[in-house]
Amino acid sequence: MNTSSEKVEAPALETTEQAVIGAMLIESRCVGDVVTTVSADDFIHASYRRLFEVARDLYNEGAPVDIVTIIDRAGGSLKQLAITCMDTTPTAVNVLKYAEILHQQATFYRLQVAALAVSTADNLEEATDLLAQAAAIVNGRPGVKVYSITELAADFMTRLGSPAPPYIQWGLGMLDANLHTAAGHYVILGARPSTGKTALGLQTGLNIAKQKRVGFISLETGHETAGDRIAASNLPITLPDIKRRQVDIKGLQRIAESPALADMTTRNFDFVEASSMTVQEIKSLALARRYEVVIIDYVQLIRPTVRGDRQEQMQDVSIQLRAMAQLTGITIIALAQLRRPSSESKNAAATMADLKESGQFEQDADTVLLMYLVNPNDRAGDRWIKIDKNKDGHAGLKSRFSFDGKKQLFTPVKADGSSLDGGPVFTELDDEETQYELSFKD
Repeated sequence: MNTSSEKVEAPALETTEQAVIGAMLIESRCVGDVVTTVSADDFIHASYRRLFEVARDLYNEGAPVDIVTIIDRAGGSLKQLAITCMDTTPTAVNVLKYAEILHQQATFYRLQVAALAVSTADNLEEATDLLAQAAAIVNGRPGVKVYSITELAADFMTRLGSPAPPYIQWGLGMLDANLHTAAGHYVILGARPSTGKTALGLQTGLNIAKQKRVGFISLETGHETAGDRIAASNLPITLPDIKRRQVDIKGLQRIAESPALADMTTRNFDFVEASSMTVQEIKSLALARRYEVVIIDYVQLIRPTVRGDRQEQMQDVSIQLRAMAQLTGITIIALAQLRRPSSESKNAAATMADLKESGQFEQDADTVLLMYLVNPNDRAGDRWIKIDKNKDGHAGLKSRFSFDGKKQLFTPVKADGSSLDGGPVFTELDDEETQYELSFKD
């Protein structure tokens, strides 16, 4: 495979590299700001990279950073280059702007090289790996930014006078009222097997897709099953009729002419059917498809990439998901299995300690939602949905929801189970609610 980068021209890069090095030599006090803004990888040309590395190392050692100390360590062969950098740089005042431009240009340059490599790949597997590397170029290294208290206060006042951020709209009153789920957040939705977490994920995902581009990555449920559930919850037809194909010509016409069908098909929602994926593969797909929200069903089915026992593998998965959310700004909603209750604790409410295989999920998530049954003797009964962790608001709130299996829809009801007009009524309750498993499949 030809991986040569000779076809990629970067004349602007050298000019910017000169400006950054020149500013560091003119004013040593700016070195600290530069080394926290760019890295050695941002210098494409080896000579400028060497000058930067020497200046950085001298600064970290507390030694003077000037042309004499730099040339002494870098070698006399770079003396003329260092002098040229100083001569061609008018001032060090704009060094942070120079550094920002350098990082952007270097990223673009590396993407050009990656694109050339992909175009000459020998097979699909090699091309896919190269595309993943290209995604890492854009999102693999977070910038380090330091804000003074004055800057923080000014930023706060500016934001306070601006419209509220476009928080995710779940379509469930209690969640919309109490969660401030934004770009880059990591949410866990835990439930025991067959209590409806996939149905809840599809319902909320379709609602979120009214405003955001959503990718629903299913590692368990096939597209036909998901399509049937989505149709039942959004169109004038029930799931039993879909499964039995009990739809006559008039019924088909009613569905085809339904405004709900037109509304449903305009939403920015993709269903991704996959038997196995790693976090890196999910990240590459999400970036390629420009997803703003990724829903994973379910997190314990993600293929680990580290050795060790199951707990260590799931710890690494959670850490990677958290990093993906932070680095890409993609909101991640990961459905998760809860442990089956023991005979002694069968009537206890679900808690974060019930998350299977790793407490890392609880630690990493910005929000943890738990769903469990109200009455263990009513297999098709109501559920509590509880906000058990909420970094940006109040935790411990629960709301009661009924589930219509024929329509695959969760609907809020009053705390006593009676029907509800308007938004959901909810209150903070103790953790002594009962739960059970439902018979329908997730």
